[in-house]
Amino acid sequence: MFLISKSLAIVQSVDVFTPIVDDAYMFGRIAAVNAMSDIYAVGAKPVCALNILMFPCGLIDEAAATLEGGADAVREAGAVILGGHSVDDPIPKYGLAVTGAMRRNELVSHQGARPGDILILTKKIGTGLITSAFRSGGGAMADIRGWKKTLAASHKEAVVSMARPNMAASQAMVKTMVNACTDITGFGLLGHARNMAEQSGACLVINASAVPRFNGALELAAAGPPGGGMTRNMKWIKPNFKIEKGAPPGSAEMLCDPQTSGGLLISVPENKSQALMNRLIEGGDFSSAIIGHVESPSGSCVRLLP
Repeated sequence: MFLISKSLAIVQSVDVFTPIVDDAYMFGRIAAVNAMSDIYAVGAKPVCALNILMFPCGLIDEAAATLEGGADAVREAGAVILGGHSVDDPIPKYGLAVTGAMRRNELVSHQGARPGDILILTKKIGTGLITSAFRSGGGAMADIRGWKKTLAASHKEAVVSMARPNMAASQAMVKTMVNACTDITGFGLLGHARNMAEQSGACLVINASAVPRFNGALELAAAGPPGGGMTRNMKWIKPNFKIEKGAPPGSAEMLCDPQTSGGLLISVPENKSQALMNRLIEGGDFSSAIIGHVESPSGSCVRLLP
């Protein structure tokens, strides 16, 4: 955060990644929504952005469609693209450098979770598992009868989720005056939960059965083997993580799945939790769910219950 005046601040973020879907327009939209997520996670509003495009020169039409998808997402957020930079690259990549603005007193950090708070997640988990399995023809469960139909439906739902900005959820949490927030992206739910817990000096307790997930994500995580990002995330959280007996097989792996354009994990005082849930649903974040609570530190900074 950088103060422009006593009351006005700006925040900046940048994010770039390779295509997660085959449709170039939708790739651009998802990449832009993902890049703006960090801005929404602190309670700010995107103001302007710069394109960062790395594409093979032979894929001009695909590059144009990607830029169009990103521009539409930024426009819908009420922001503008001021320009950008392009590079001839054999592996397509796209993202944004985003500037957001906010009132200083509306800042929501990831450091404010307090014992007694309720934890709310605004989107389903499993985008990495579902998109990877879909693109590989079914993943570890490809031979199971009816699986490809299930996977196709989950993939369609995951794409819609990734393309949905966290704008309404951010506005809801600012109105509710929550204690802390982080968006869920590459470190998975448990990785970002660990960061919030450590920065807040608290323990985050998550109920595995309460976490909203895409149909088939848990089964894919249990079937393994885990992908590289999931393995790294599990290794990182292990020293400060405890999984209680009875948690479904694959639940820890699923919650370490790297997410693209995931939801917000919000820590809110218990007496405000229902008001926040009401606002989230009214704003269209229908997958929002209470997934746990915050406790005083007790050895492990993240605990996973059945």
